Amino acid sequence: MGSGGQGGVPNLKLEQRSIPSHSGSTLTSKRKATFSGATTSTPVLLKLGIKVKTGQTPTLVLKKHGSSTPIPMTALPATDPVIADLIATFGSDASEQWFAFTFTWRPGLGLVFDSDLTLAPFAPPFVTDNGFQVVTVVLCHTNVSFASGPYTYAISALPGQFSTGFPLSALATGTAKKTAKKKTTKKPKAKGKKKSKR
Repeated sequence: MGSGGQGGVPNLKLEQRSIPSHSGSTLTSKRKATFSGATTSTPVLLKLGIKVKTGQTPTLVLKKHGSSTPIPMTALPATDPVIADLIATFGSDASEQWFAFTFTWRPGLGLVFDSDLTLAPFAPPFVTDNGFQVVTVVLCHTNVSFASGPYTYAISALPGQFSTGFPLSALATGTAKKTAKKKTTKKPKAKGKKKSKR
């Protein structure tokens, strides 16, 4: 399982499974995540990074699509080299922070997952009821760095209570404009000349 080549590829499609829910100062977003990159026939150890606002904590649960069993994930400490790699590659200012996890992908898990992301606190001053927050997710093999190897990424918008959530990739696809067909008016056929009587 990997993106192949070098650099980032947006081959992780996120689809909303249900409307994001707000409970107090916490938001839970449930997505269906479909990976469309290259795969292998053997297990692969992966690392995953999530960028959120400073002071927030993400809780991520991944499951094989349709399964109720979570995939075991290990949260990495802020001092782990993976965090340093994420900051060096993608940046992080004073208002942002990266969290990282590792987990093992096995062929039996397939390429479609159910993702439950809980983010707290998700209330002012972090996010207003009328606003939204952009969250970045990146994923790659543990034996390569984000700085020099291939990786997968996805970007989504998590909504305030009065807003609507959607994958930002949807903005790039757009919708094709329908071209109105021009109406054509048929010209009346010229009437034949009447023969004159002799």
